[in-house]
Amino acid sequence: MSSLDSPARPVRAFLVDVPTERLAATALFVVTFLYTWISLSPFPDLTYADREAAAAAASNVLNRIVVVALIATLVGYALAGRARGIIVRPRIVVFLLFSWLVIVSVPSPDPGFALRRLTMAFLICTAAGIVLTLPKDERHFAQMIALCCGIVLALCWFGALLFPRYAIHQFTDELEPMLEGDWRGLFAHKNTAGAAMVIILLFGLYVTRALNLIAGLAIIAAAGLFLLLTGSKTSIGLFPLALLVAFLVVRVPYVRLLTLVGTLAAVSFFTIGSAVSERIAGLVASVGIDATFTRRTEIWQIALEHIEKRPWTGYGYQSFWRSADLMYGHREELNWAVNAADGHNGYLDLLLTAGIPGFALALVFLLVLPAYYVGKAEKHGAERRLTELFTRIWVFGMLVACLESTLLATTGALWFSMLMAIFGLRLQARARLRSGA
Repeated sequence: MSSLDSPARPVRAFLVDVPTERLAATALFVVTFLYTWISLSPFPDLTYADREAAAAAASNVLNRIVVVALIATLVGYALAGRARGIIVRPRIVVFLLFSWLVIVSVPSPDPGFALRRLTMAFLICTAAGIVLTLPKDERHFAQMIALCCGIVLALCWFGALLFPRYAIHQFTDELEPMLEGDWRGLFAHKNTAGAAMVIILLFGLYVTRALNLIAGLAIIAAAGLFLLLTGSKTSIGLFPLALLVAFLVVRVPYVRLLTLVGTLAAVSFFTIGSAVSERIAGLVASVGIDATFTRRTEIWQIALEHIEKRPWTGYGYQSFWRSADLMYGHREELNWAVNAADGHNGYLDLLLTAGIPGFALALVFLLVLPAYYVGKAEKHGAERRLTELFTRIWVFGMLVACLESTLLATTGALWFSMLMAIFGLRLQARARLRSGA
């Protein structure tokens, strides 16, 4: 099948005279996207915080039911549409990774909790692999992306303007009152909102090229202004870096993996390095950057200390942070850090979760294979604007993971978008776009 070359149409065009199958695919794509981005509990009230030991002791039964129903529908659609061959690919790597996570989670203090959360993570991974088979052609994909981004942006802006208590950080927030005035939209934290806005910016750049210039610019303007209002220094700073690295990864052969690995190594040197070396911390401070990275270094010190204790097996899936042993069994001077909900670093959390073997498997899935897919996509002449979209999202997600715990999550806008990007790059490497007949 050939790539699309027909003129782009406005988003409203696909709402008229839509065949039933196309409408069903559109509805399933939009529902999946909005569920992973918005969740069943948007605009959380941060006035009172849950201080229980477990990060999610009270599992949401309704959430599990919705996920299972959604995944069952996606799998059924994929099987009916003869797309069973791309469900959960590459299967060997994914199977080994999740099998190892099961093995290391069984000895955890609460294996039932760990395995339930791990099942959710696998289901989200499955959904991300199927959802890209729903668009009927590239224009259909661009239309649905524009629609979903518009809905998310509308909710975030209306929330901030009409219900600021639930969409803008307040001085009454129990855990972080110092964030007063930073916009968070429908998300629970300004950093989560910032990362989501960058993803929408990347989608907007794609929409300008694949669908409609005005629609894309509107998305870019709304997301860009909201990003600035979040005050998320991580996302604002990493956005241009991600664009540059993605440009090099796509357009410079033979050093694709080296380019990204080198960038991640450099960022990690100055971030995690500041937690273990006063000299590196001093170097970071000398250029006007907070050498504690908003007190993350205290959390990273705890993470590094405990990684040394269990380097091969880790502590099980989502079983380390906010565990009773950590919160009540650590030395008192680090009391604030032991109450952290996560490690604020996806790579350290991978080591804490699954040890060195799991870390290596995760990097094959998250780093090595996507770089290989980019090379294959470029070699066989896949549509570059799609390759660039997926590469930008993937690179940005890997960079954010140096400062936030986003990898192998159970849901979330950034993680789901990263998974879509990785599976999308695999499709770019191995398939061709449907024609727009």
